[in-house]
Amino acid sequence: MSILVQREFVVAPADRVEFERQSREGLWPAFLHFGAQMVGYGTWAFGGPSDVVVTHTTYTDMTHWAATRQGPGAYYQDAAMRAEIEPFFQIYGKRGEVIGSSIAHLFEVDDAVSRPRPVARQAGQPVVDAPPTFGRGSVISERTLSVPRADRVEFRRISTEVIWPWLESQGGRAVGLGHDLMGSSEEVTTWFAFRSLADWQRLNRPSLIGAPADVVSAFATRGTMVTQQRGRLLTIGTDFGTKV
Repeated sequence: MSILVQREFVVAPADRVEFERQSREGLWPAFLHFGAQMVGYGTWAFGGPSDVVVTHTTYTDMTHWAATRQGPGAYYQDAAMRAEIEPFFQIYGKRGEVIGSSIAHLFEVDDAVSRPRPVARQAGQPVVDAPPTFGRGSVISERTLSVPRADRVEFRRISTEVIWPWLESQGGRAVGLGHDLMGSSEEVTTWFAFRSLADWQRLNRPSLIGAPADVVSAFATRGTMVTQQRGRLLTIGTDFGTKV
């Protein structure tokens, strides 16, 4: 199981363009040298606070995460790695000066079905690929669902073997499935990317747009397994990544 750190930053509106630039040109490329991928940056359009910017970054484990910490992290103490990232560090080294504060959430990610593939890279090894993205203006739907343990395996199967493939055939893109390590043991969280808010809304109504019967049935069956849910939509605010 890898981990995903979702961090919300308080950045003044006047500083957000520069914050994103330093991240896109400096920090996130440097993280590819560390083997970590930033898979979603933007602001909450619905369901979350509008006064923060948000990143979603994946790591192999907590040791990997600790190695990426600016200053004391093992990657910054490694001379060969520091030489690799030095051009990027010149861009983002003072990025923290525009951050008022931040808060992070920690998720454990199901590697068998999630798309990010972080690695604990060492200097000289192949650099990790930039993650796929639909680019600025696209959205990531985050849903946190309460699913009884008895239904968890079937919920996962229906989601990843029926619903997600259909959504991807319609232009969506799976990001991952995980669990908030500081949340309820009954909850799972999914992240799924759409090219627009309109696509997100349309594809959440499979029975109204002519989806195959097995897909409509899968949505209905999965819905009976969910005892409670909440969601929010992140509007992507960067073109960092590999456009798809």
